Amino acid sequence: MDVIRKLLKNPAFGLIPFLVFSFLIGRVDLRLALLIAAALSAVASLVVKKQSRLIYDLSLITFVISFLLSFFIAPRIDEFGTFVLIEIIFVLSLIVSRLSRSKIIFRLAKNANSLVKNYLSESFRVAFQTQYGLSIHLLLVLAFFIFSTSDAPFLNRLAVITIFQIILITIIVMEIMRLHLLDRQLKKEEWLPVVNEHGNVKGKIAKSVSKELKNKLMHPVVRIAFIYKGKFYLKNRDEACLLDPGKLDYPFERFIDFNNLNPDEVARNIIREECQNENIPVRFLLKYVFENENTKRLIFLYVSDIEEEELFNGMHLEGGKLWTEAQIEDNLGNNLFSECFELEYEYLKNTILMVRHLKEKSNSLNDKGE
Repeated sequence: MDVIRKLLKNPAFGLIPFLVFSFLIGRVDLRLALLIAAALSAVASLVVKKQSRLIYDLSLITFVISFLLSFFIAPRIDEFGTFVLIEIIFVLSLIVSRLSRSKIIFRLAKNANSLVKNYLSESFRVAFQTQYGLSIHLLLVLAFFIFSTSDAPFLNRLAVITIFQIILITIIVMEIMRLHLLDRQLKKEEWLPVVNEHGNVKGKIAKSVSKELKNKLMHPVVRIAFIYKGKFYLKNRDEACLLDPGKLDYPFERFIDFNNLNPDEVARNIIREECQNENIPVRFLLKYVFENENTKRLIFLYVSDIEEEELFNGMHLEGGKLWTEAQIEDNLGNNLFSECFELEYEYLKNTILMVRHLKEKSNSLNDKGE
């Protein structure tokens, strides 16, 4: 059942009842063909979630209306004329749905996550393609009625229905290929959790999509301040970074991935991967919200404070250098450091570095006492 639901999420499959009907008309009783097509639409509408079933619902509405009309129009027009009338009803329903797009999205996606809105947008995209393709087809039907002769009426009618089938099959195949390529792309995509100020996960979103939304959503980020003998190890941020590209910062920063929501584990992974060493001490300091016009982050700040020269030399750090307190304070506010670092430096100065200075002072007094 899950596989069927996944397949039916493709909104273009809502056109299959029309394909089935086009093959049945002329071969079985008109009302039976309408009932079969309506039943297919109804079953799909019950199985598929509301944000993906726009085309299925429009198909069902079209066939129900056509079935009711068949009791009044059947004696007056032939089956081909009925087929054209059903196509007109469907195109009109597509037009009405697209004109009501904003209202439908507001009603179905109010307070919903971005994924629901994406499904709705996909349905409306297929609706537009179908409306466009069938409108052209109806123009061909009009030409058929104007230029048709009695020499080969069946051949002409068969051609019109075949073109109808080709249009629908083309839309379905194109959508299958598009969704397949999109699925492959999404598998490579980095998915970020959407969190609130307390760190509670509200959902997830592709990193590339969130980048376009800027600071609309908040994502958790792990940062590790690295201090060696009271000096900060800093290097230039990558130019591809969304936040403060090229500015000096810690080399240890990473978004928390949706598949690994444990910040402690992420911090350990960063050190292990960047330094090829699992023995570097790392401890959690604080959690805070950072926001500017480009991004919004829930930052988990960790610190690695070491004294051993051998341990430092074995970290394989490249591209950065150690900065003293005096060097940092001489350059604060000069657009040299990242915003996050300048915020965190004041906290680190009054905690980690202050404790270090007190220890040094205490050791100095002890040495003098001896």
